[in-house]
Amino acid sequence: MAKFKPVRRKDKNLPQKPGAIPCAILILTGIALLSLLFYAVLGSSVK
Repeated sequence: MAKFKPVRRKDKNLPQKPGAIPCAILILTGIALLSLLFYAVLGSSVK
């Protein structure tokens, strides 16, 4: 039976997680939009 080895990059200078920054920006934007939505809903209920 064949044994499969995981593919490894030869260049060690590449960043480990190149997609981490756009993902973090997307998550922070979502949190900010939800916070603004909750603030608008709570602010309209006080009136």
